[in-house]
Amino acid sequence: MRVGMSQEKKVLLICILISSFLTLIGVLSGDEGVLGNTIILSAFLIIAPYLIFNYISFTRMREMELRFPAFLRDLVETTRAGMPLHKAIIFASHTDYGPLSAEVRKMANQLTWNVNILDVLEQAKERMKRSKTLERVMRVVIETYKSGGKMDETLDSLSRTLLTIQDTQKERKSMLNQYVVAMYVISIVFIGIIVGINWLMVPIFQSLSTPTGSAISGVVANPCSVCLGMGGIGCMPCNIYFNICSLFNVEKEGISCYYLALFFSISMVQAVMGGLVAGQIGEASVRAGIKHSLILVSITFGTFFILVRLGLLGG
Repeated sequence: MRVGMSQEKKVLLICILISSFLTLIGVLSGDEGVLGNTIILSAFLIIAPYLIFNYISFTRMREMELRFPAFLRDLVETTRAGMPLHKAIIFASHTDYGPLSAEVRKMANQLTWNVNILDVLEQAKERMKRSKTLERVMRVVIETYKSGGKMDETLDSLSRTLLTIQDTQKERKSMLNQYVVAMYVISIVFIGIIVGINWLMVPIFQSLSTPTGSAISGVVANPCSVCLGMGGIGCMPCNIYFNICSLFNVEKEGISCYYLALFFSISMVQAVMGGLVAGQIGEASVRAGIKHSLILVSITFGTFFILVRLGLLGG
C-alpha cells in the first residue's frame, strides 16, 4: 500500500532539509557570525510554516463549526420527510457548506460505496477531533443512531445548541475585544519604554567605558565584549546578540549593541507571548493567537528597524 504525505508534511520536510543544509554551511564556514545567522534562519524556516499551517487548520475548523448547524438543519428536513440518514447525507453532499463540503462529500462517497454508516460517522468524528465541539456532536449522532432514537429531533436539538454556542461566543468576543486591543497597546508602550531606557542608560555606560570597551572603576561596559570572535556554548547568547546587531547594521563592539540586542530579544518574546494571550482572551484558543503574534512580531521588527535608522536605538 502506498502511503502518501500531506501537503503540509511535504512543505515541513522541505523546510527541515533546507534548514539542515544551511546549518551545515554555517558549521563548515568556521565563522561564528555565519553560523549564528544560519541557525536563526533555519529556526525561522521550520517554525514559521508550522505556525502558519497550524493557524490555517484552526481557521478551517472554526469555519466548519460555523457551517455545521446549516448541515444539520438540512439533515433534519430530509429525515423528517422520511429519508433515512445515509441517504440524507448523500443528498446534502450536493449543497455548498464551505470547508465542511469536503467532509460531507467524503461521507457521501463512502456511503455510496456501501460502507456501514456507523463506520462512516466514526471516521468523520476522528477527522474532526481537532474541534471538541464537532467531536461531541458526532458522538451524539452516533449514539442516537445506535440506540434507534428519533434522529430528526436529535439533529434539530444539536443544530439549535450549536447556534446558541456560536451566539454566545460572538457576544463574548465582542465584550473582550477591548482586552485584545490592550495587548497591542501594551506592546507599543513597551517599545516606547525601551526607547526611554535606551536614551537614559546607554549614554551613561558609554561615558564610563574606554574606547576599547574595557571597564572603568569596576563597571563592565559591554558584558559580551569578551565573546567577540569566540565560539562555544558559553558565548552563544552573545553571538546571537552580535547577529542581531549585524541585522540592524550596528557595531558589535559598543555597549549600544548589547542593549539593542537585549531590548530587541525581550520585545520579540513579549510580542509572541502577548499575541498568544490575545488569542486566548479573544477567542478562547492559544492557536487563535498565532495571527496576533505574527502581527505583533512584524510591528516590533518594523518599529525597531525604523528606530535604529532614526538613531533612537543602537546609537
